[in-house]
Amino acid sequence: MMRLRGQLAVVITVAAVFQVVVPWLPAGLGRSVSDVLVTLFAGTAAVVYLRRVRQESGRARHAVQVGVASSGLWAFANLLFLVNEVFGLPVLTTVGNYGSIVAAALLPIGMHLNAPPTRGAELFRGLIDVAAVAGAVFALTWLYVISSASASSGMTGGFATALTVPEVLAAALALVTMSRNLSADGGRAPRLLGAAAVVLALAALIALRNGADERPWYSFGAGAGYVLAAGLIGVASRFKMPPDEPAGMQRHFAGAWAILPYVPITLTVAATGVEQVRVGELSPVLIWVLLSTFSLVLLRQFLTVRIVGSLAVKLSGQQEQLHHQAHHDALTSLPNRAAFHERGAEMIARHGRAAVLMLDLDGFKPVNDRLGHAAGDDVLVTVAQRLNSVVRGGDLVARLGGDEFALVLGTPEDDARCSEVADRILHSLAEPMEVQGEQVTVGGSIGITTGAGNLGELLRQADIAMYAAKAAGKGTIERYREPAAV
Repeated sequence: MMRLRGQLAVVITVAAVFQVVVPWLPAGLGRSVSDVLVTLFAGTAAVVYLRRVRQESGRARHAVQVGVASSGLWAFANLLFLVNEVFGLPVLTTVGNYGSIVAAALLPIGMHLNAPPTRGAELFRGLIDVAAVAGAVFALTWLYVISSASASSGMTGGFATALTVPEVLAAALALVTMSRNLSADGGRAPRLLGAAAVVLALAALIALRNGADERPWYSFGAGAGYVLAAGLIGVASRFKMPPDEPAGMQRHFAGAWAILPYVPITLTVAATGVEQVRVGELSPVLIWVLLSTFSLVLLRQFLTVRIVGSLAVKLSGQQEQLHHQAHHDALTSLPNRAAFHERGAEMIARHGRAAVLMLDLDGFKPVNDRLGHAAGDDVLVTVAQRLNSVVRGGDLVARLGGDEFALVLGTPEDDARCSEVADRILHSLAEPMEVQGEQVTVGGSIGITTGAGNLGELLRQADIAMYAAKAAGKGTIERYREPAAV
């Protein structure tokens, strides 16, 4: 980070010093110094990008290839400008102008490739952002560049618009790309290139206005803008792009950079308000651009609301799923041990006492060993379904682990009712079940206890009674009996 700040400080200082010094230089020398600085910065970037071509792959390689072309063309164009200043060959200026235009057009493409790809709703939302920001930037350009250039130089509005459209689109794409909530490391290259594109577009528009008003080309910071843009590209070339993976919706809405597209829109509102007060009316072109821009802003907000709504529904569903997973057995979907203790304690607190049944399967291990664990899982799922079918809606059935199940009856029960429920369970389990293409039968041993104690104590008593049932020959029901006093 310190290295980046140092490089930026050098670039900004060079651009600022040039802007201060250039008015004191002869016109030709001032342009030559600018050409030298831009050629050095852009040429250095081209060399750095060229060295990285073989090191990168996929989207990253395309990004550095565009970087080579863009910075290389810009350096070459300014070298031609410099040769023209020295030797007086105007044809070189024409060739250089075309090279500069192509280089400027490639810059936002390289910036876009240096950022992670966008897909689906995020891509559609990004396109709307670019269109809306482009409309706002064009409105500002119309107010301060196109209308003035047409009035003072005789340049037609259509021709002036054609000259400014590439800069407007480049600035809009740059601002939207910079606004994405990229990682600290991965965001350096695209944001530096985005800043370069914005600065270059601003310098070109100011230079066009300067020419229309017959002011020196470097006036109002245009000279520093060209140098600064080239310097930013040179700094950006040294940073690798982020991983070739989507940013994700979680990063699409967060971060301070997200407000960046609203800056030109806000400035447009303020500027048109001032224009209305100053002149008393707005150009029809400006009115239609504003209407289109704000229609896109509304569409963007509608899309955002829909995305946020779908994310809220998805999040709610995920929370419910996580809650279910935390409180239910993954195999049988019965409440797990934690949920059994939580809900069982609530039932005891509500009624003052409860009946607790502990069930351990008989004959489960032989099935599991002979047919495999998948067959054992099928048996456990079938047992869970049969338990749910023989209890009432207010009763609690849970799988505690392995082949152990526990029940808490929903209302205080007498001994006869508890025995009736236990008999139904054993009768249900005795029916054969088809597992892995075979008919198998399992049984169960049940321990019962009733009382007003805490659930942990009642469960311990039911467990003791269940082991007594197994000791009595399995497939039986035993009630907990207090041990005889010694």
